Amino acid sequence: MNSVGVILIILIAYLIAEIYKFIFKNKQEYYKLIPIIVTIVGGIVSIIIYFTDKTILFNVTNIYEALLMGLISGASATGTNQIIKKIFNKGDSHDSSSQSDL
Repeated sequence: MNSVGVILIILIAYLIAEIYKFIFKNKQEYYKLIPIIVTIVGGIVSIIIYFTDKTILFNVTNIYEALLMGLISGASATGTNQIIKKIFNKGDSHDSSSQSDL
């Protein structure tokens, strides 16, 4: 399946973000760097996958396409984190931007 590469990148980036949060759990000010870190990790992982097996990444034709796919997949790990927070109610309940007026 071609979507394995994207899912693999998202999982690896998500795990790196969780490890980063565990390391800096007492320093909340460093949490703002997580989206940047997971995006870069996604790019690096996609380049590694590109050089090992190009078919995993939807048969990309050059390294720039692989890098772009990795950056986007890595950034989506941040969204995955937010979805998991909302499902398990680990997010802040006083966040007014996430509440609907309907």
